[in-house]
Order: sequence, then C-alpha cells, then structure tokens
Amino acid sequence: MRKVLLMFLPGMLFAQDEIYREEQPTRLQTYAEVFGATTYIAQPIPDLTGVPSPGTGDILNVLRARAGVSISFADRFTLGIAGMFSGEASSAINGLPVGVSEAYVQLDTFIPPIGGQAVLRMGRQIINFGQGLAFSDYHGFGNNAIRLGYRFSPAWEWYLDVLYVKNNESGARQVDKLYYPFAYYNKESGQVEYKWIYTKYDVETWAVFLQRKKGARDNYSFYIYAAMMSEQRQIGAGFNPYWVGGYISVGPIGNFRMDAEVGYMTGKWESRKGVFGDFPDQIYDVVGGQSMDLNAYAIGIRADYDFTDQVSGGISFFTFSGDNPNTDGMYEAWISPVMRTSGIHVFSPWTHWTGTGEVFTWNYRPDNYRSIYFFNPSNFVVANINLVYKAFPIQQSMIIRIDGFVFAESSSPEGQDSYLGAEGDVSLKFTYADIADVGITFGYFQPGERMQKDGWVRPTPLHLYLLGEVSGDFHTLKLTGGSYVIRLWVYRAVNIF
Repeated sequence: MRKVLLMFLPGMLFAQDEIYREEQPTRLQTYAEVFGATTYIAQPIPDLTGVPSPGTGDILNVLRARAGVSISFADRFTLGIAGMFSGEASSAINGLPVGVSEAYVQLDTFIPPIGGQAVLRMGRQIINFGQGLAFSDYHGFGNNAIRLGYRFSPAWEWYLDVLYVKNNESGARQVDKLYYPFAYYNKESGQVEYKWIYTKYDVETWAVFLQRKKGARDNYSFYIYAAMMSEQRQIGAGFNPYWVGGYISVGPIGNFRMDAEVGYMTGKWESRKGVFGDFPDQIYDVVGGQSMDLNAYAIGIRADYDFTDQVSGGISFFTFSGDNPNTDGMYEAWISPVMRTSGIHVFSPWTHWTGTGEVFTWNYRPDNYRSIYFFNPSNFVVANINLVYKAFPIQQSMIIRIDGFVFAESSSPEGQDSYLGAEGDVSLKFTYADIADVGITFGYFQPGERMQKDGWVRPTPLHLYLLGEVSGDFHTLKLTGGSYVIRLWVYRAVNIF
C-alpha cells in the first residue's frame, strides 16, 4: 500500500540500499526503468542563455532509460553493472548520452579477523545516505568508490561504514577537469557573484559513518558521519574542507513520520598563484592572494501525517548557507562531500516528487529536473507544505497531490530583499492498466519583488558555459511576471527476473 505513496512522500526517498547478504543462493537479478515526459513551458522563464525568452512558450521532451543486472555467487561475491540513457529535445535535440550507472564487484558478508561481519564493494556504485544533503548519487549515475561496511554483531543493528570516493573521475592520466561554481562577493557590484573554477588534479573524499538501523521492534534509525576532501598532491596549498553531520528517521509513530539531516563544513581554502592549475590557482584569479576559512551548513527537515486512509499531509524545510557579504575572508556557501558540479538529469521514482516545484528549479529551467541537490546548493531556503489524497486507498491507483512552496535566500546583499517568490503545484498520478504510472502536473510561480526588480544572481549552467553559448560565468535571473508549467509524464520500473 505504501509502495506507490513513497513516490510522492519524501520520507524515505534517499534510503541506502542494503549491501549485506546472508544465506543467499546464487541468483541473477535484472531490472529496467523508463521515464518519459513532455513539458509545456509558459513564458517568461529565462534559461540563463542571455537570449530573450520567446513569447509563445516551448515544449521540452525528455526520455530516460536505465537497466542493470547483478549476479550473486553462493554468498561469496556479487557482480553488478547498469547503464543509463539520457536524452532531451526542444527546438533542437541535445546530447543523447549512454553512461555507466553502476559497475562493481562486492565481497558478500564475511567475518573479518576482528569478528563481526563485513562487506566490501569496489567500483562504480550508488551512494545514498539520509536525505542526500551530503551524500547522494546523480539520481541514476553512481560514483567511483570503495565502500567497506562492518556490522559489529548479527544481534545488533549497529554498523560502521568507511567510504572512499574519487570525485574527479579523470582516471590515471588526469586529463579531464572538475568544475565548481565558486561564490564570491564583488565589492564593485555590491553583490554575490559566481565564477566557474576547475582543477586538473585528484579530488577525493573519505568518510566514516556510524549507523544505527531500524530493528524489528523499533521505529527509529540514525547515523553520524565525519568526512574530509583533499585536492592537493603534497605540492603546496590546496582545498581542504571537513564535514561533520548526522541524520535521524523516526516513525511510523501511529500515523506520523519524520526525518531530519544536518551538516556542517569547516576547513580552509587556500588562494595562491602557482603552476599547478588547481583550485587555489583559479581562486587567486578571482579574489587575489588570501586564505579563506570555510564555514557553512545544510539543514533539512521533513514530516508527514496520515489523517485518514485517504488523506495525508506533509511539511518540509531546507536551508543551505550562503556567502554573507559582510564577512570578508570566509567562504560560507555549502559544498557537499560528494561534489556535484553540474545538473545531471534526474531519473528515478523520485522524479515524481516535485522537490522545489515545477517552475522554480535548481537548473532554472522547468524541464524534468526535480531536485534541490544538483550542483552543490548554496544560499537557498525552501519551505513546503503538501496535501495528498488517495482516491482508492486499497489499490493506490490514483493519487492527487497539492504543494505550496516559499523560496528565499539565506544571505542577501545589503538593501536587497531575501524573499524570492512562492509557487503552487497540483499533481495527478494514476496507474494505467498495471502497465505504467502516468501523471500530469501543473505549477505556477509568482516571483517576489526581488526577482522582478533586482534579480537573482546564479551561476550559468556548466554545459552552456563550456559550449561558449553564454557571455559570462553568471547571470542575473529576473522574472517580470507569473510563470506556469504543465508536465505530462510516464514511468515504469520492472524486475525482469
């Protein structure tokens, strides 16, 4: 009964997949999922290309397909591989890439020399913890990583995970660059601006998680984590952030469920002129020779309650710190331990939850993006209230959801209002002949005076910046009036055998 509802309620949307396997015979599993959508975009909605918006609107078509297979060999080890297709088309057809979603080998549950139980997974894998504020995949694309999981005792629900992630996936030859939108305060313009900076070197993350999972007789779980990232190769100053944080999930307690996550970042970001072509070199070109302390946070809270078998309600609040213009020498914008430098197309059942709304999205164009977790979010606050009606509580074949959103900045330049606007969405989902889920969503966004008068400075999307289709690293997003979007989508996931 709750399987379909979870597509709409955010309480467990980032649940980490279980990697422990006990008493499992040799088994072959295959799965596939497809998501398609057609979105009508009503103007004015600028897409940060610097080109005036046409007055007739636009239609964007999206197709995502993901398929994979895993083979477990008699409780000894597991092999897994998955691929993902991502394509979209509006007035012109954009890239239609096929990427590797997962490709890993896993040593299944074994007893290490110190006792307890352990699992070791190596290769490209999905990494999801908590709400995804700090650790989450690209919603279909995994990360190159090594994960060691340790269970203290089969009788306990306490686990220790050690994680290593290669964020800069350029391989041993170090050819590719890792880009990141760097926020800084421009004294001449009097506002926070962005510049794309990059590194050619390894960017790696190490993290440790202490988890307490839900047992058979309780209804809560939590974890705490510590993480660090390094960019340097023992050749001088670099980028050295550190994180601590935690997550808790409670419920169901009667008809109530909630979860919350908090993360805090500290450390130092050096700015020096060298010959290494790394982050410090890039920052030096922007702010000159100075050392910046890191001080940022991310907070997320979600809760929902079942009033009846047919009616549920929920609230959520997310905030990410932003660079305060009044604190020179500090970098206060949130950076995730698993860096996400550009908007990778969302593809998963999570796309059915509106996230930040149909219109106001992190990629600033209302296609099928549904998340506040694309590149590392910063300087942003969103509050949501929603109401869900299940027309047929037994079959869950039709669900109606109403959302209300309020958006603001965490830190605004002096004299500028932090309020950005509000949005209302209405979504209808039904199951068509047990073949696929079909839905239609309408969203309307009304910008506040800030977005109509002064605008909102945001980084130019990376793919546009690299293609040279834009005039700068950042643009000011302005909306002169209300905007609306209508989206029709189809989703189907199957386990073949």
